[in-house]
Amino acid sequence: MQIDDIKVEYHPKSHRPTKFYHLDDYAAQEGRPAEEPVTDQEPWKPFRTRLDFEIAELMLDSHLNVGQSSVLLSLIRKAIAQPADFTLSSTDELEKFWTAARETRGTGFEHKSVKVDYKAEEIEFQVSTRPIWSWIEDIVDNGNIVPLFKWDAERRYRYNGSKWERFINEPCTADDWWNIQSALPDNASPVFIIIYADKSRLSSFGTAKGYPVFGSAQTFQLTFAMARGPGFLWHLRVQILHQVTEDAGETRKKGYVNFKHIVWHKSLYEILDSIWLHGKTGFLKTCGDNIARWLWPIILILSADYEEQCIMTLIHGLGSNGPCPVCLVPPDELADLSKTFNLRTKENMMKIYKQAQELNATDKEELLKIYECFWDFKYCDPYQATSWDGLHAHDSGLFGAHILPELKCLVDVLGKEYAKLLDTQVDKTPRWSGLNHFREVMKMDFTDGGKFSDIAKLVLFAAYNILTKDESPEGYAILQLLRSYLELHMYTSLSLHSESTIEAGEKALLAFEIARQEYSRVSPTKNWHFIKAHITRNFSTKPNEKAHSPLKDFYQLMTNFKNFGVQILKLNEKDVISTMIREQITILDELAHRKLEEEVNNSTRKHHLIGTEHVSLSSALAPCTVEFIETNLGKGLTSIFCTRIDVGLYDEVSPYQALHVSYESVVSWGITTDIVRAHPNFYNSPRYDCVLVDAGQGKHFFARLLYIFGIFVESEVQYLALILPFDVPIPRIEQPRGDQDLQFTRATFIHIESIVRGALLIPAHDSQEYGDEFLVFDQLDEDFWMRMKSLQLAVSLNL
Repeated sequence: MQIDDIKVEYHPKSHRPTKFYHLDDYAAQEGRPAEEPVTDQEPWKPFRTRLDFEIAELMLDSHLNVGQSSVLLSLIRKAIAQPADFTLSSTDELEKFWTAARETRGTGFEHKSVKVDYKAEEIEFQVSTRPIWSWIEDIVDNGNIVPLFKWDAERRYRYNGSKWERFINEPCTADDWWNIQSALPDNASPVFIIIYADKSRLSSFGTAKGYPVFGSAQTFQLTFAMARGPGFLWHLRVQILHQVTEDAGETRKKGYVNFKHIVWHKSLYEILDSIWLHGKTGFLKTCGDNIARWLWPIILILSADYEEQCIMTLIHGLGSNGPCPVCLVPPDELADLSKTFNLRTKENMMKIYKQAQELNATDKEELLKIYECFWDFKYCDPYQATSWDGLHAHDSGLFGAHILPELKCLVDVLGKEYAKLLDTQVDKTPRWSGLNHFREVMKMDFTDGGKFSDIAKLVLFAAYNILTKDESPEGYAILQLLRSYLELHMYTSLSLHSESTIEAGEKALLAFEIARQEYSRVSPTKNWHFIKAHITRNFSTKPNEKAHSPLKDFYQLMTNFKNFGVQILKLNEKDVISTMIREQITILDELAHRKLEEEVNNSTRKHHLIGTEHVSLSSALAPCTVEFIETNLGKGLTSIFCTRIDVGLYDEVSPYQALHVSYESVVSWGITTDIVRAHPNFYNSPRYDCVLVDAGQGKHFFARLLYIFGIFVESEVQYLALILPFDVPIPRIEQPRGDQDLQFTRATFIHIESIVRGALLIPAHDSQEYGDEFLVFDQLDEDFWMRMKSLQLAVSLNL
């Protein structure tokens, strides 16, 4: 047994023995399918040729950008070169192929009606749904997808040197799956489903709205499924669209709200009807791997924003005595995160509902008047299944709607010059792939909810020298609150949780509560009793948020804006079928590429890889001499270089402008790659990124890349980087409170293999005496954030 070994315990009903892995072996098997995929050699059928399908696919995806325009031109050239492969003659013929594709590739949408009484009038609504059971059968019949299924609950552990510590990184590793499998009959195979719902504005002004409901299967090995990209997961979804027209004269009336809830739940009955019986008895089916299984469809997670959570769980929401869909917190204690309250349960809520039926109409209205449709589904507790919505609760909620407005008001109090300074310092943040860049935030009235996550990180580093303790006690308190919020947010966003991170996250929650109380002390007018300050548990809707984008594109680009619901459904069917065909073509191409790779000599492959698997180089420049480096970078640097390596001024070097640094994440243990650059004019701006460097003996330091090159030394190429090391800490007595600033000193050369990963350092805006001080942007990503908690920095290196 070694440190970092992995143990996997399977549910007793699986009759599978416990398995042990070394970490490298575990990470490798998590990222690949169990078997070689079975390929259809003509996956584009019923289209006559692959080219026919690809042109039809592009016609469907009509929102053309530069990349899509290039693809279209390429396909046209291909059609000219190979005219026999392009057989489509008209849009009518194209529509016939889409019809054939719907009939042969998947089950289309069914249209049902729901009738609900309101004010003595029976109102009929249309519900369009793709039968969920047919969709499940499509999935389990697919021999390429079934190997990705997780049929049994697991408990996974990592050995930390003293004990086996449990971790959770997939739905099958959490407690709910284990508990449900314990309650299922022996030999039952659960098929878990996520239901996601969120009202969507289809038009720019919000006048046209849709109410899509999405379902996705969660019985997959998500590590592999996510690696295949959103297209892979997308065709595993069933998509349903139903609408309730809003009556301005009835909006927010209690009776009308209840009426909409009834419509929603009756509609959902129709949506879930195809799995209702199988969810009670199971269904014996031979799957795509030729194994017969007793399948049980079970709703595991309800993913939604708060408004939809209230509908799903049938609570009155804000202003009621029980505003939380998960627990029974009183409305005047929403802000107190140090307390826990009794949880809602299916059994207790059903008991209250039965009691309500024996009361008069007025009393019924105060309790439960509507029957909860999820109660009829075995092993589904809607209150336990209700997920935590990180995007709305944290990004656009707790931060975007509360902390950020408070911070901006406190900056405005100091004067316009400070507001301008904040925007200037936000704009000075170095650019980093995946991190949104903002020129200003003070006058930003609205942004995409997802961008608030980056604004929260950036504004802390831009405001710390403005909202100081002396200038603004309230401002300093809001920055402390923001820092606590960021710590809490990082814990809630981790892709892998262990017993240690859960314990640390609970402490971070209490630390946030203390910071909030401190801010309330210095700024008592702010009301923190709102639902999104209270809800900080469970799951995230982020994987589903992007599901709205295609529907909006369909509405804005491909409908005539009349009776658009039917048009969107037809386009959606095409999109699902197109994605399924594209996935099959991708598998076919990958197998062909794999066979080609096997035919190539290993030495040839290594020749094409510049560098190593850990650090490789790209963006090559024309070869030059050491003398050229001296001319451009300074004589002192080349003298250091020539002293350390036996080369002359006229020896040739090969410059590069980018490094691809691959490393194992300390959080998820998966391989991640950072692209760092040393480029004098990257998109019209200098780009000299920072890196984390291994100094040996367990210590590290930060450095800025200045120049990257390869040079032959004794008949072997050496890949080196010229860096400016940040290796002298500012004396603590002179540090601003809470800083982790570093000062760079001198340039030197390192082997690129010593680079651990990329890093982001931000200029210290209050740096006056030294002038070259930087703050470590520790919120860059989960790996960097976790590394910073235990990183030992080297001091005054002898490089």
